[in-house]
Amino acid sequence: MVKEIETTLGKITGISKNGCSEYLGIPYAKAPVNDLAFRHPEDPEPWEGTFKADKGGRNAIQGYSSRHYISYNGQDCLYMNICVPENKGPGLPVLVWIHGGSYATGGTGRLNDRTDDMVYDLTRFAKETGVILVDFNYRLNLYGFLNMNFLSDRFEMNCGLYDQIKALEFIQKNIEAFGGDPSNVTLFGQSSGAACILALMTMPEAEPLFAKAIVQSACVDSFWTPKQSQKLTKMYFRMIGISRKTPEKIFSVDPVKVYRANRKIKIRVRAGGEVTCVFSPVIDGKTLKDYPRNLVKASNKPLLIGTVMHEADLFTQGLPSFVIPYTPRLFKLKTKWGKNLRRRVSDDLTDKVYKKPVKDIASSYSGNVWVYDYQYAKLCRHADEVPVLFGSKSEPDRNSNAPADTSFDPEADALGITLRKVWGEFAQKGEPGWGMYKDSQEIHVFK
Repeated sequence: MVKEIETTLGKITGISKNGCSEYLGIPYAKAPVNDLAFRHPEDPEPWEGTFKADKGGRNAIQGYSSRHYISYNGQDCLYMNICVPENKGPGLPVLVWIHGGSYATGGTGRLNDRTDDMVYDLTRFAKETGVILVDFNYRLNLYGFLNMNFLSDRFEMNCGLYDQIKALEFIQKNIEAFGGDPSNVTLFGQSSGAACILALMTMPEAEPLFAKAIVQSACVDSFWTPKQSQKLTKMYFRMIGISRKTPEKIFSVDPVKVYRANRKIKIRVRAGGEVTCVFSPVIDGKTLKDYPRNLVKASNKPLLIGTVMHEADLFTQGLPSFVIPYTPRLFKLKTKWGKNLRRRVSDDLTDKVYKKPVKDIASSYSGNVWVYDYQYAKLCRHADEVPVLFGSKSEPDRNSNAPADTSFDPEADALGITLRKVWGEFAQKGEPGWGMYKDSQEIHVFK
């Protein structure tokens, strides 16, 4: 029987699924539309009666195509899901997932408007670990991260990060009513979601809102300076056909033009040898004081941080063979000409973008830090560990238009059980079960 919960906004009820109580599509902020678009989020209005949290909410607008596999989306997207394992006592640890997607794609709501299936099924993870699992949407691409503040103070900066802070504030105020311990909240995220966690660890508004962090395959340096972001925005406005003197016209631009401009600017940025995600947060000296990799080292929060063995394969495997010889110069790699060039280019790009920055953080981190490397041979590109971690697939095969096969082979399933156990123990105890990096330089291998 699903409990009715009394939140600060009103009563809420959910659904029972796979031994868990799920509360889906909870509004944690006002809809960021009309006058609230491109501004930091505001608290939602309380509701009367009982809110039926029985279906996932809309996801953020996806960055590069209206035909993205997450097709249920829109600007009204600030919704949260809370999954509580049944028959557990009060004071449960809380794990909060921040999804990746290059700050441009991804989500945690319903996959489409024809089904109740969610991007992430949280139930297996929550049931196996005995922790409360939370995930939420935040604004993406130009709606969450394009810097238009220098054109008009009508547009605020880093809205996507402030959506995350608003979600964490809601959790602090309400998770105890769901059976969670607000003093034992662990953030975990992958890729741009992991980079957001590093940023949140350095922001005074966010730092008190969680206790521990798990950082998976962070694009550590994917942040823009104000000068870089302004140059990018000017380029973007040219591509979308809006004058910088009338930035408010962004409100009424044809969505098709938005998708086209997003694709064009992504190609332009990559062709210039830039690995920073196009719609990255801005180091403005106010909301973000400096690159998170420089500031996060002063944190004392327990930190579990790691990478996937062949991260860059996701980006290099699809490149035509004639392009590969030019990639070392383009991306400032030191790869030498010779046999197996594609493999070595990918490994060098993985080291530059992911592994070396992670080791740099771990080497000088003030708090307790543990490092891992995910080396499962059959699934070892950037983001391949995510469905294994959750124990369920929702994404279609990246190399096919066919729906995802939601099952795993026995080896991947066993590895997922191990990952969930470690992540759960870290959430409960603040350590994963192997030597700290500062003491032993140990990098724990999952394979």
